[in-house]
Amino acid sequence: MVFCVEVFGWGMMMLMGAKLLFNFCNFFYTTYLAAALGHNLVPKIKHYGSWAVVTGATDGIGKAFAQQLAAMGLNIVLVSRSPAKLQHVSEEISRQHRGIQVKTVAVDFTDGNTIYPKLKTELAHLFGQIGILVNNVGTKLPTCPIADVPAGEQFNEIINCNVMSMVRLTNMLLPAMRKKKRGLIINIGSLSGTGFSPMRTTYGATKAFVDKFSCDLAAECRSEGIVVQSILPGYVATKLPGLSGKSSFDVPTTKAYVEAVLRSLGLETRTAAYWFHKILLYWTELLYFFVPSLVQKLTVSFIGRKAQMANVNTQE
Repeated sequence: MVFCVEVFGWGMMMLMGAKLLFNFCNFFYTTYLAAALGHNLVPKIKHYGSWAVVTGATDGIGKAFAQQLAAMGLNIVLVSRSPAKLQHVSEEISRQHRGIQVKTVAVDFTDGNTIYPKLKTELAHLFGQIGILVNNVGTKLPTCPIADVPAGEQFNEIINCNVMSMVRLTNMLLPAMRKKKRGLIINIGSLSGTGFSPMRTTYGATKAFVDKFSCDLAAECRSEGIVVQSILPGYVATKLPGLSGKSSFDVPTTKAYVEAVLRSLGLETRTAAYWFHKILLYWTELLYFFVPSLVQKLTVSFIGRKAQMANVNTQE
């Protein structure tokens, strides 16, 4: 009996060791080596189509996507709510990347279903040429218990912006991608959607939807030549409410983060992309599996500290 227990113990240790070794090799390959060897989708990104649609394209991750896709030779449709910002980013891209066409569409995704007829009208003539969709637009609620959110309509707005925008635009552009049997859909979720996110309950739930939707859609479309990727960033130096906008080794700039996403294209259906965020995702999910109560306590403490720091930054 003792011998059997020892054999089982050694077997489990060897299995865990093999799993850790595999994860390390996979991390190194998908984060660094694959891009260097040209195994990702970047070398053939224009194969998917000559146009890319980017939502939430005037700031943060969305703007970085628009700039870097334009640098790769793709024409860009910028979709965001501020006409003035759209004009500024459009002129900036046109100035930096000669010969690239830029189209702007001003809509507010928090408005819900009313905006999609306009979007369809604006994009219809490009359906056959749009090869890439970046569903990036997103918003947040204050970091607080859900009972303390001051206005009920804010729940409609965050669901319209974080969830409905992705579903409706994917549904709008996917038929043309299926017809030509190629397309690339990049959905920006969050690490908040992969585990506990107390005091960000609604935001975390919307990002969990993004992750689930993306993974299921990837399986649904794989045989049709369409790549769908769920991107799960941690903290990135953006202008979202509650973030300081300062970068560090664990909080990359938007440019650095998007570069990491592009390196990962076609390698993993679900990824945090940036090296530190990938490590964070792996260990968080591992701890979540074995000791969920500990992860919950640590998450509450971490988010509480971040909320206090955000309040200090807001007051300064």
